[in-house]
Amino acid sequence: MTDTTTTEPTNPGNEITGSGKFWAGLLLIVLTSAAILLVIAYWPNKMPDIKDGDDAAWYTRKCFNVTLIEKTDCMFICDRDSLKRSADSVEAKINRVNVEIKLNDTAVVKKDSITIKKLKDSLQVLQKLSVNLKTTILCGGNVKRIHLNTILLLLVALMGFLGNMVHIATSFTTFVGNQTFKRSWILWYCVKPFTAAGLAVIIYFIIRAGFLSYGTGASGISLYGILSLSALAGLFTDSATLKLKEVFEVIFKPKDDRKDKLVELLFSITTVSPLTIAATGTSAITLTGKNLDKADLKITIDGKPAETTLVTAEKIELKYTPLDAAIATGKAVLLVTDKAGKTPFTKDITITK
Repeated sequence: MTDTTTTEPTNPGNEITGSGKFWAGLLLIVLTSAAILLVIAYWPNKMPDIKDGDDAAWYTRKCFNVTLIEKTDCMFICDRDSLKRSADSVEAKINRVNVEIKLNDTAVVKKDSITIKKLKDSLQVLQKLSVNLKTTILCGGNVKRIHLNTILLLLVALMGFLGNMVHIATSFTTFVGNQTFKRSWILWYCVKPFTAAGLAVIIYFIIRAGFLSYGTGASGISLYGILSLSALAGLFTDSATLKLKEVFEVIFKPKDDRKDKLVELLFSITTVSPLTIAATGTSAITLTGKNLDKADLKITIDGKPAETTLVTAEKIELKYTPLDAAIATGKAVLLVTDKAGKTPFTKDITITK
């Protein structure tokens, strides 16, 4: 007769097709490259002076050209309304000068040429000033700004994402190369980089809050330091999560000094006697310990509930008559089960004929 039973292979191999490997590898390359390019695109040309504070930490919002707006440029760009008022005032002066030139140049009341020349020179200066003001307003209105705090948040999230992309790329190629890749892990590969980016942002906020260092403005942050830490948080997300758990427990560890508080009573069994009983007749078995009357215990011997005769905080007395099966094996098994269904205590009782 032929044996038709089949056995599950110990190593079923990769659960991914050849095309799946190609597209997965391509996706890893594209996402990693995109993260690198975005980090480069939003990398600021320099950090602002610490003494100027966050008010002077504005940059031009232009990819691959994120440039610090200096104090003089910032003044022109930020004070656009006052520049417009100045331009309107200059235009009004130009109109008045034009009117005076026309009045002094009429045939009826002919003024001397020196006065007209002065008025025209003044008109030329005002017109040049008007052009400069309009150009400044136009340029200032077209400049798109981004603050250093926003740049740092973007870079921190991107570095966390990038660090985790290195991690999952290493993990993916290792499992595929060892012929042990499982489809059930696909969701993990898809979600992990984004959770790592979020974790990097959380760590950044903790650092800025002063839990791991002294709080300071954005201009006082070490750009290379914070981004290196963000990349490491993405690369080692599990270790970073455990560290955050440790920080949280240190900061928020409760200390309950209340009197008469409710506590969970834990029971313990120290001895069972006797451990050897006769095969004939009914034997008394005693369990000793702590909190035995508070734990709502279920006691069985050879799978059947034991007959309880006494229950106190420190002692439980049972009656047991050995069954034929237990007599045949010469052993009975005593099990103590708590209210959660767990069996924290078991003991063998020897049966003698």
